[in-house]
Amino acid sequence: MAKATKGYKREHGLTVEQYNAIDLLITGENDQETADIIGVNRVTVTKWRNYDLHFKAELNKRRKEVWGSSIDRMRSLIPKAIERLEKEIDMENGWKVALEIIKISGIENQHIQGIGHDEVEKIIEEEAEKRSTEKLFSTVSDYSKEEILNEYKGKLETL
Repeated sequence: MAKATKGYKREHGLTVEQYNAIDLLITGENDQETADIIGVNRVTVTKWRNYDLHFKAELNKRRKEVWGSSIDRMRSLIPKAIERLEKEIDMENGWKVALEIIKISGIENQHIQGIGHDEVEKIIEEEAEKRSTEKLFSTVSDYSKEEILNEYKGKLETL
């Protein structure tokens, strides 16, 4: 039976379970599979992913590392792709795969930007920006970005 999420409190950095969860998530496991393997409740993993700033930062950092090594592998295929393209440029369809590899190899920055920040402070700023924009268009409150940043920083200090 999985551990409940009540009473969870960070003492220093990430826990062993959180590091294990990150390892599993970056290899493609979903929240339930990750929770089952590390022995926590699925909701715990989901909360870590969505609300724990340190967890989010480390997960994003690891995703960038995985993406970077994948791009390196893709780049290593470019000479073969060009060679194939040179041999099959006059053939009916053989050059299409080689051309796609060449196209894909140039998209590193577009994809890595979509992963998210790997620094807690940048996640806080992004969340503050998002919340201040939401508040700006709502009539309920007129929070400023500065107030939201202070709120997040206060939460960070209590962790």
